[in-house]
Amino acid sequence: MKIKGILLFGAVFSLSLSAYGNGLISINKKAEYHDEELIASNIVKECNNLGYQFSRSTKKFLGKHGFASSLDPELDIQPEGYSLKLTILNAHSARYISGAHKKSVSIEAELYKNGDLIDSLKTTRNSSGGLFYKFKSSCSVLERCVHTLGNDVAKWISRNHKI
Repeated sequence: MKIKGILLFGAVFSLSLSAYGNGLISINKKAEYHDEELIASNIVKECNNLGYQFSRSTKKFLGKHGFASSLDPELDIQPEGYSLKLTILNAHSARYISGAHKKSVSIEAELYKNGDLIDSLKTTRNSSGGLFYKFKSSCSVLERCVHTLGNDVAKWISRNHKI
């Protein structure tokens, strides 16, 4: 009975992996800043979760689009398979006199196959803080931006690439 269960599990597991196509997309666990000197020092110091949030959100939304992915502490562009390098190009944080936020984050996503760059995406998201903006920290609004950008990256891959 145990052998049948193991065989059944193996068959179901291999079928579930085949639903993801050719394999796993390896993502850097933390999207680094392209150039920290371009980013306001208070954002770099205070919003230290921004790069992690962007990578986690990208992984989450890739899963919702049917892609298997993993977060790798040290992303090496894989000689086999797919790698996704995420970078934060710029982040801007200001506040209006009314208390409304004026935030933006610009990112780049580079998709590699077997070590070769096959496509890239650069895009920006802006936020004024949404509902209850007066009660939100600057970092939480910037994290909302990168969360949405993670979805943008997943949609871009879903629309343009068969993995």
